[in-house]
Amino acid sequence: MTEPTKTPTRPRRGFYFLAPVAAWLLLECVSALTLMILPPEPEPAALPEEDPEWLVSAKDAWKNGFFGPDIHTIWRPSPGYREKAHRSRRYGEDDLAIDDNGHRVIPDSPPKSRKKPKDVRRVMLVGGSHPFGMWVNPSESYIEVLGQLLNAEGKHTWEVMNAACPGHTTFQGRKYIEEYGLDFEPDIILFDLGMNDSLPLSIQYASADHEVQAVPTWAARLSGTLTSLPSYRLLKKGLAGFVGKPKPAQVRVPMNLQLENQAAVRDLGEKEGYKTLFFSQVSVMPPERGGAAQCKYRPEGFEPYVDICGSFEELQAKAGFYFHDPIHANAEGHAIIGNAVYEKLKEIGWTE
Repeated sequence: MTEPTKTPTRPRRGFYFLAPVAAWLLLECVSALTLMILPPEPEPAALPEEDPEWLVSAKDAWKNGFFGPDIHTIWRPSPGYREKAHRSRRYGEDDLAIDDNGHRVIPDSPPKSRKKPKDVRRVMLVGGSHPFGMWVNPSESYIEVLGQLLNAEGKHTWEVMNAACPGHTTFQGRKYIEEYGLDFEPDIILFDLGMNDSLPLSIQYASADHEVQAVPTWAARLSGTLTSLPSYRLLKKGLAGFVGKPKPAQVRVPMNLQLENQAAVRDLGEKEGYKTLFFSQVSVMPPERGGAAQCKYRPEGFEPYVDICGSFEELQAKAGFYFHDPIHANAEGHAIIGNAVYEKLKEIGWTE
């Protein structure tokens, strides 16, 4: 009588689950022990907990609806927004009016179409709070001064669009042009940005602008879990010598990225058919402290640019009388800038 054939025994299903788990736990233990032996990494510079002044102002604008979230530019003016003139006259004596395109306009002015009308030339201003016209009426801002000068020539019909936004950096300006600005078919873009790039970060705004992203909650939690694992930290330490160790950004847009943003705007213009005029960035001391202008940045290598610094440096101690505060010109200061831009456009032949 033959014995029945024995069926080979199979490992229990639990083995296939427990073996990888055991191997992973062993890896984490070895990584943790290795990290204890290796010298600790130096701590990055701590970010201040208190909000810097620029972020306090931005939060106020978010709170009252002036700013709206944007997946490309982080924030921008809310289309159709209206605000009664504030006691502080932050935006002049007129009401603050944002049209359906998201641009600052003179209250009750005729709406501008997205598509450029036939036989019209357009100048679009992309900038921060100073070009936006902080502390002055919209009609006094230098983009409106420029529009009046251009149309007074009578050669062409010009439309000017104030697409500036308080707090914006070169990163946000670049993204605005790439994602929205081209829709308006501008002939000339005035790229008056750079001052806000060097604004400080804080715990409440701890990432440089190009790193600010809206990620799903589950992804943020997973990222936090992974970065806490010993194996991850050991791998990061091991690769540091090969791929380099980035330094924590302490400003919104480091200088190398500011130059990259300006180049991208210029190159896009060459491809899409608009001309780009860059601006030097100026700060002015108040009259009681001498009143002299100090040039913060000249976009050397990005030609043409209008030298706003030079316009106020030549005024010496009188420059302070043309500014409301160190970086925001008053109506008389905007008139000087509008004329300087107009003369530069004539000089380079862009008004013909």
